[in-house]
Amino acid sequence: MYNQKRREFFRNVAFLVPALAVMPSSLFSKNVRNVLRTGVIGTGIWGREYLSAALTLKDLTITAICDSDKASLQEGLQLFKGSDRPHVFDSWQQMLESDVVDVVIIATPAHTHYAIAKAAMLAGKHVACGPVMGETLEEHRDIVKISQQTGRHYFTLDEQSYRWDLQAVSRMDFGELHTIYAGAPYDVLPPQVDTYPLYPSLFLQRLLGDDNQIETIAATTKEVNYVVRKVSPKTGNHKLLLNKGVIPFICLTTTKGQQVYLQTEKGYTTGTYLQGTASSWIDYTRLMRIGDKHWEEDQIEQPATMTSPFATALTELLLTLKSSDPRPSVRSAATNSLIALLGRQSASQGGRVYSFSDCHLI
Repeated sequence: MYNQKRREFFRNVAFLVPALAVMPSSLFSKNVRNVLRTGVIGTGIWGREYLSAALTLKDLTITAICDSDKASLQEGLQLFKGSDRPHVFDSWQQMLESDVVDVVIIATPAHTHYAIAKAAMLAGKHVACGPVMGETLEEHRDIVKISQQTGRHYFTLDEQSYRWDLQAVSRMDFGELHTIYAGAPYDVLPPQVDTYPLYPSLFLQRLLGDDNQIETIAATTKEVNYVVRKVSPKTGNHKLLLNKGVIPFICLTTTKGQQVYLQTEKGYTTGTYLQGTASSWIDYTRLMRIGDKHWEEDQIEQPATMTSPFATALTELLLTLKSSDPRPSVRSAATNSLIALLGRQSASQGGRVYSFSDCHLI
């Protein structure tokens, strides 16, 4: 029964994504052009991933790219072989002053997101940005306010939430969920030092449901199993090792009484662990546990017809821009971004428990 549900899910997704790509442009709101002229700010690793994905979508036209690093710009331009050459800017201010873009994809370091997104919306551009909205509560409130005042959308680009394994998980019947662990994907464990969260924010929001609010947030530690990647100095081969130890988390509680633990450190993964009244899921590598005692190996590979998480995130951006109301997307983005911010603040204060409703975003 389980594998049958998985197969049905992947068949559905294979048809769903192409269907989204050809939705009639008349569904766009009056404030959005039929074909979105899109500018990419930042042509580093992540910027090029989104640039490559955007070039495959019919309702997005890349009209501009921007980076202060000339070598990075040249790498970005290499992706346009066979496509019209975009306008090239060496500063985001110049791009926003121009009239060649309707929406900007911000793929710059996290600490720059607030200033660029604010300026973009004030310049009349819609914004698609990584999971970090700002560095203070006041910056989050300001972005929400400006989005509402200008009518410009602010959308979170969270490719982690569009991983095909998590898409499969979201279709499973767990009964009433009561414990959730969410960490990095097992096959991507870089020792990064940036402030991007590892956990899939939008996936968690959908899993919990719109009628289920975060009540409290606090930094904590727990003894759990986790997977670490080791590289042989002699052969260069990679090996995944399952360890057990006390590691830090952000812990959320919800109005439905659930506990959600979010991985905060880099370099390993706690995997995806969902426990409910009907079944449970643990995925450290490709070994999953269904129920209390039954283990099975995941033999389902990603379908060849499935788009990348980056392209799927941009497809959802297109759907979001079809709405004339920017409030849902910017509130969702602010909530997800605040989790990481308040988690860090709680950790610096010895695990202080914050009431999430005290944030008063609106």
